[in-house]
Amino acid sequence: MKLFPERFYDSFFVNEYGKIESLRASRYNTCFSIVLMSVEGGGKGRLADESAGRQVMHRLASRVVESVRNCDVVGLVDERRIIVILPEADHFGSLMTVRKLSRAVEPISDGTPFSVILTQATFPRDGRGFGELVGTAASRAKLQKESLWERLRLRDKLFWEVMGTLTASAPSGYNDSTFEAGGDRPLTEFFIEQLDELIVKEISRTPQKRGILYFSSKKISQRLPLVKNLNAAGAFSTRVFLVGEPEENAWEIKTATPLIIDDQRLRETFFTFYLNEGTGYALICKENWGATYACFHTADAHLVEGLITKFQSEYSLQETLG
Repeated sequence: MKLFPERFYDSFFVNEYGKIESLRASRYNTCFSIVLMSVEGGGKGRLADESAGRQVMHRLASRVVESVRNCDVVGLVDERRIIVILPEADHFGSLMTVRKLSRAVEPISDGTPFSVILTQATFPRDGRGFGELVGTAASRAKLQKESLWERLRLRDKLFWEVMGTLTASAPSGYNDSTFEAGGDRPLTEFFIEQLDELIVKEISRTPQKRGILYFSSKKISQRLPLVKNLNAAGAFSTRVFLVGEPEENAWEIKTATPLIIDDQRLRETFFTFYLNEGTGYALICKENWGATYACFHTADAHLVEGLITKFQSEYSLQETLG
């Protein structure tokens, strides 16, 4: 362990500390989270050269320790996985840590091909014990590798490149699908409004759940169907942002925060991004000729979180997820 930094612990210590943290959170009815970093090499599932693999792990360990809070505990799960235990961190706090660690480990390279998958789990919603939390985070790592975000390497693209890739591709599966609406298509443009209405119903059905919703439109107005539905939803914990150019009454909207962005691309492509503690949904629609729309939607929370991250970063918005 000499090559590892201070405050980086072995698997025995991490496991014992995790058990103690689980007991503490259970006794005092609080939460805590873990972040699991799984390291693979060159698409082979393992780093082929063990010496190079150890060097990669040492560098990653240093970056992780430098990036987390002093109260967080960092160490090994096994030879190719690093864990961070985050006391008093909820679901969204752990997602922000994942975002921070993603940026911290990105520049590490000496020619050794490797990839890093970062996943999280939160007590008690993802498991009642430390072992359960690790198991949940490990399962999410497997699912994450199947996400379009990873398979199409969307993290390496700019926000509008990602949007173009998704609307131009034709994925069809359990979580992702493309469709056309408007014109003489079987689905009218009102179907898009119905999808947004379903999101508002979800927000009002579980008003205590924290979340974030971005909705873009050519014009931000009190007359938007989404705003009318939000006004009827009552009190809720989701933070709602309306993106686009304002009409005169835009600042009178009480249920959402206008984000004034003057960008021609927002007049041709509009989107809905919704993420809460249990689910994610994104709808992207690009306007074509003849009042038709090429659309993509997904229930892949990892992809949705990636879209929100790109959008916030490239438009210099507040980094928040709930």
